[in-house]
Amino acid sequence: MFSIKIIVNPKAGGGRALKALQRAQEVLRAAGWNLDVVLTQRPNHATEIARKAADQKVPLIAVIGGDGTINEVIQGIVGTETRLAIIPGGTGNDHARSLNIPLHPGKAAAMIAQGKVLTMDIGKERDRDFGCLVAMGFPVDVIDHTNKKHRLLGGSLAILSSVWQTLKDLHFYEAHVTLDDASFSVTTCGIFVLNTPSVGGGFRFSPKADITDGLLDIMIVGPVTTWDLLSTLPKAYKGKHLGHPAIRLHRARKVRIETAELLPKMFDGEVLGTTPIEVIVRPKALRMVVPADFPGTGPMLISDLGQKETSSPVELAKVGL
Repeated sequence: MFSIKIIVNPKAGGGRALKALQRAQEVLRAAGWNLDVVLTQRPNHATEIARKAADQKVPLIAVIGGDGTINEVIQGIVGTETRLAIIPGGTGNDHARSLNIPLHPGKAAAMIAQGKVLTMDIGKERDRDFGCLVAMGFPVDVIDHTNKKHRLLGGSLAILSSVWQTLKDLHFYEAHVTLDDASFSVTTCGIFVLNTPSVGGGFRFSPKADITDGLLDIMIVGPVTTWDLLSTLPKAYKGKHLGHPAIRLHRARKVRIETAELLPKMFDGEVLGTTPIEVIVRPKALRMVVPADFPGTGPMLISDLGQKETSSPVELAKVGL
């Protein structure tokens, strides 16, 4: 029988995570999984649960929640043998979008047994790891507004609404940026240090970002009018924004961003700490369950766990509907 520990943030997505849990339980039990479900009770509780599970050599954890909850779980298992699966239940769900994991919780749960294990890169900003990004400037304002005001809206709609409401008063900052050994100064309204192609509920700011290439993608937005930025951002859903003269994309293994004033930072959808930003990439530091057809090589999850399938792909597809 398959065994899986499920960490659930009951507040994620304005309660959508609990609905996702109900559907995921139906699918996983029908497919023959043995479930150990734990609900988080406070900030950073997911990290505590995940770290304890990794110490106990728990082979597989699934997280149901938003990108912030996934970020907490990553803190507890990065660099260990514990594998991570995602069942989306948050607002942005950008880890899932970047890994081609179905946003429908039943389909995401059904995918787990048919998935493969990919060792993905993780970003490390001083003492905190991240899966998707760390950012400063207007993206922090947008996410902070989304987290406080739009718990009843879902996905891209919540974030896009916050974009319109927070960018009316666009701020610019002087920043000194060091990428590996190259340094330069910029005037910017926002800097994104990206590990994945999808952030902010589906914005593909670096559409060719590769979670296995050992590199971080850095998008810097220079001087631009509010209206120009608002009209350009929707193009990023299809990665069509990079031709704008105010947008520059770089790649590096190590990033340092210094600002004259202390500015808040955003990690995977949660606002934590202030600048400076100091990031390195941790190559292949996380064992992630992804769909079998996701680019990259890795063992099928079931063989990696050393277990035999109890349900056929057809049966799993049916229970995931």
